[in-house]
Amino acid sequence: MFQSGKELENLFYTEAAFYKLQTHREIQICRSLVSISRIGAEIEGVDALFVLLNPGKCLPVAGEDSIPLLSGEVAELPLMPATPDNTLYQLMRLMERLNWNSVQVINLTDLRTGKFDEYKESQRFMKQWGDSRHTIFSMNRYVELLDCMEQTDTVIAGWGTKASIIPAAENAYTLLWEVADIKGLAYKTHPLYYHPFPWLQNKCIKWLDDMETQLKRTVEVV
Repeated sequence: MFQSGKELENLFYTEAAFYKLQTHREIQICRSLVSISRIGAEIEGVDALFVLLNPGKCLPVAGEDSIPLLSGEVAELPLMPATPDNTLYQLMRLMERLNWNSVQVINLTDLRTGKFDEYKESQRFMKQWGDSRHTIFSMNRYVELLDCMEQTDTVIAGWGTKASIIPAAENAYTLLWEVADIKGLAYKTHPLYYHPFPWLQNKCIKWLDDMETQLKRTVEVV
């Protein structure tokens, strides 16, 4: 079964922490954390933490004008109601299969970009100006990363298979592996992992099937 976005929004609600980041006179929209919860469920902990590449089209329900300019610590930003995108819908489908009530999502970068070329350009720009505030995998946000990881026993990587992200993926993998046993559908090149939403529906279903099998096998072993 491949539920529609409308069906999924009747089952789950989405909240996220957004901020605007100013670097060398340029302001960019960022999202640091997403929380997906089952409507009406008693939430007892986080079932899984997903680590993806970058935020997609998800925005606050209240619109872009409600996003504050960052003036303090990213970790202190409040969660606000948010509109899910295709990737978040895909995670909800996995939650339905596994009967999960709560998951969280972080990314290799908080910078919200729609296309991969925009992602690469944003990373080049931030590196040029020496600004690492956009990534939870920078050392000055390490406590924030640990706090996210300590809320769950299941960490799932899905940051994609593009060769150009390998340096960022290696950095994230090293920090995550110190604390957690990383799950996910590994690509042939380490440490890349297939993204949850590969656009084509048959490939989306395959990701769900393979991920469900992996996670259920892990539970059975334990």
